[in-house]
Amino acid sequence: MRIPCPHRRFTGAPCGGAVQPTGYCDTCGREEGAPGLPPLPTVPERHGPAGLLELPLLDPGSPAERLAAAEQPVRIVMTCSAEACRTPLVPPHTAAPPPDEGYCPQCGAPYSYRPELTKDGPPLQDQYRIRGPIAHGGQGWVYLAEDTHLEDFVAVKGLLNRYAERGAAQAGEERRSLVAIRHERIVQIRDFVSTRNEDGSVSGGYIVMEDVGDRTLTAVIESTRQGAFVLDIEHVITYGCQILEALAHLHGMGFLYGDMKPSNVIHHLDGIKVIDLGGVRKAGAADPPPVITPWFAAPETDGTGPLTVAHDVHTVGVTLAELAGWAVGDDVPGLGISSFRLAVERATAHDPERRFGSAEDMAGQLRGVLREIRALRGKRDQPEPSAYFTPSTELLGARLGSVPDYAHWLRRPLYGRPETPRAPALDSGLPTPTEIARRLPVPRPYPRDPQAARFGVSSYDPGQPLTQPDHGERSVEICLHNARLLLGQDGDEALSAAREQVQAAASIPGPGPVRQWRLSWHWGLVALRSADVLEDRQPMLEAALEHFSAVHRALPGEYAAKLALAYSAEQLGDGRPAGAGPSAYELFRAVHARNPSHVGAALGLARLALVRGDRAAATEVLDLVPDESRDHTVARIAALRIRAARLATGDRPLPGEAEIDACLAALVPQPGTPSPVVTGDEAAWLLRTELYEWKLDAVRAAGRDPRPRGGPLRIGLPPPAVRGEREVRAELEQCYRWLARQRQGPAEYERLIDLSHAVRPQTRF
Repeated sequence: MRIPCPHRRFTGAPCGGAVQPTGYCDTCGREEGAPGLPPLPTVPERHGPAGLLELPLLDPGSPAERLAAAEQPVRIVMTCSAEACRTPLVPPHTAAPPPDEGYCPQCGAPYSYRPELTKDGPPLQDQYRIRGPIAHGGQGWVYLAEDTHLEDFVAVKGLLNRYAERGAAQAGEERRSLVAIRHERIVQIRDFVSTRNEDGSVSGGYIVMEDVGDRTLTAVIESTRQGAFVLDIEHVITYGCQILEALAHLHGMGFLYGDMKPSNVIHHLDGIKVIDLGGVRKAGAADPPPVITPWFAAPETDGTGPLTVAHDVHTVGVTLAELAGWAVGDDVPGLGISSFRLAVERATAHDPERRFGSAEDMAGQLRGVLREIRALRGKRDQPEPSAYFTPSTELLGARLGSVPDYAHWLRRPLYGRPETPRAPALDSGLPTPTEIARRLPVPRPYPRDPQAARFGVSSYDPGQPLTQPDHGERSVEICLHNARLLLGQDGDEALSAAREQVQAAASIPGPGPVRQWRLSWHWGLVALRSADVLEDRQPMLEAALEHFSAVHRALPGEYAAKLALAYSAEQLGDGRPAGAGPSAYELFRAVHARNPSHVGAALGLARLALVRGDRAAATEVLDLVPDESRDHTVARIAALRIRAARLATGDRPLPGEAEIDACLAALVPQPGTPSPVVTGDEAAWLLRTELYEWKLDAVRAAGRDPRPRGGPLRIGLPPPAVRGEREVRAELEQCYRWLARQRQGPAEYERLIDLSHAVRPQTRF
C-alpha cells in the first residue's frame, strides 16, 4: 500500500512522494513523522516581505552557539606549501584521508591545515582574545575573537595553511584590497595584526573584521531544507540586488570580486554582507591567479587569466539560480517567474557579450522583475522610471475611450422611414500596426554614443532629422532617431528609408550588449509598419514578435518590451505561432499590475475582454485606473461606453436599460456626485446620442406583446414597453437634431436630419 508523503515542497505544493519502509520519503527525503515546513500564507499578497527590497531580520546567534556549531575538519583539497611543488595531498601521494598536518611526500615542505590560533593562546596584539575557530574559506581560517578594548566581538581571518608560500602574497593582496573598500554591503576591516614564531619570524598576517555572524546564504538554504526558514523568491531577488550593489562598488574602484557564491554572502540582520575578499583582484591583473569556484565561474574563465565584469555577472546569476531552487514562487501568476528566469539566463549566457554589461544593469532589471512579481501578487509599490525608455506622448488604443466624432454618424447608410436603424456594435479601438510603431515608448540614447550629447541639449528637437558629423565616428543613435521620424511618415519611400537607416546603424561597429536590443527594437518597428503596407501582413507581424522578444530577453525587467510584445500578439490573435511566447493577456496584465496608471495596458486588457464578450471584466480593469493618471478621463469614457454598448460578441450583447440610464446620468453634473465623465456641451451631446442609440436597441429587445395574456387588446393606452420606446425615440430624435444644428454643410445637416426622421416616434399628424 502506497503511503503518501505528508510534507509539502518548498514552493508550497504537496510533496507527491511516497513513504518508504524505512520511514523516509522517496522524493523529499524527510521522515514521515518529522516536523513539516512552516505553513505558507493562504493569500498571495502575504507571501514574501511586505516592503520592496526588504529582508527578514535574522539573529546572528550567540557566540556560544556559533562556536559549538563550527565545522572543524577542513573540507578542501590540501596542497603542498611550496609554490614550486603544489602537489595535491591525495592518493597516490598520500594515504587517504591525508593528515591535517605533516610534510609533503614529494618535496618535504611542511604543511598544516590545523587552526593556528586557540583560545588558550595569548591575545593577538594584546587586544583580541581568540574564542575559537568558527569557519574556514578557501584561503583561511576564521576565528571568533573578543576585542578587549572596545568590548565587542570581531572576526579574525588567518591562513588556512600557515606554511603556504603563496599564502603571504594572497594575504597581502587581500589586505591591500580591503584597506580601500568601504561599503555597507561589504564586510568592514577594522585592523591587521601578525604573530611571530619562536625563531622570531613572522607567521603570516591576520585580518580583523567586523563580526557579521555566520548566516551565509548556504546556511539559509540549509535552514530552508530543514524547515526552519521560508525562502521566498522576493528574498532571492533582493539578495541579488544587494550583492550587485556591492559588486558595482568594487567595479567602480577598479576591482573584480571573482568568487561570488552563496557561502561568500552573509545574511546580516536585515541585509547582506559580502565576505571573503581574498579573491578580489585589480581589473586586468593576472598575478596572483584569481580565486574561482568552478561551478559558479564563467565558462571562459580558467583561473589563469584576468577576471572580467562578465565573469562576476555570471557568478551572481548562478548564485541566484541556486537560491531560487529552494524558494517559494509558484504562487506568482502570469509572467513574474519567467521574467526572473530570463534575467538569470542572460546573466549566465555562454557568450560573455550577451550578458549584462555591468552590475548596475543587472540590478536594474532585477528590481523591475521584483516589482512585477510583487504587483502580480497584489502588492503596490511606487513606479520606478525606466532608465532605458521614455514614455510615448500618444496613447495607444485611445479610440475606445474617445468621444465619437460626427463621422461616426455621417458615414452610415440612409435608412427608410419604416425601418428602425440598429446601433452599431462598439468599436474596441484596436490600434493598427502603424499606430503601434509610431506610439510605442522610445529607447533612451546610449550615453556613450559619440553623438549622445546632441540628444541632451535644449536645442534638440525630436521632430527634426539629424545629420551625421562630417568627421569622426558615425552615430548609431542618429540613425535610429531618423528611422523613427521616417516611420512617422506615410508612403513606401519613407518606410524604405527607415529600413536603410536601421541597416546603417547595424553596420556601425560598437559594443554589442548595449546596442543589440536597440537595433532589435527598431527592426520590430519597421516590421510593424511594413505589416500595414504588404497584402500578407502575417509574416511581418511574426517578425515584429521575434524582434521584440529579443528585447524582452535582454531587458526582462522593462515593461516597454512587454507592451510591444502584447500589441504584436494582439494583432496576430489566433494566428500567433505556437510556442511564440506569452499571450497578449499575460503581457498586458504584467504591465497593468505593475502600473495601474498605465491606461494603454488597461485598454489592452479591456479589448481582450470585449473579444470574449466579457463586459464586466472590461469595465473592471478600467475602473482600477487611479484618478491621478494622466489618461484617467480616457479610461472613464471607455468604461462608460462599454457599460452601455452593444457588444459584437458574447451571450449578452446589450445591457439592461437601468445600466444605460446610469451611464446617461454620469453625463450630467449632479450635487454630491463625482464630476461628469466629459466636460463641454458638444462632447456630452455626442456621447448622449451614442448611449440613446443603444438604449433604443435595449428597449426594443425587451419589448413585450401589447396584448395581456388571457385578455383583449386594450385600445388607446399603449403598454409600458411601448411608452418607454416612444420616450427613447423622442430623446434620440432631439440628439440627432442637436448634432445637425452644429454642422455647416447642407449635406451633413440633411444626413443627420434623416437619422432623426428614422427614429422619431410615429404620430397621426
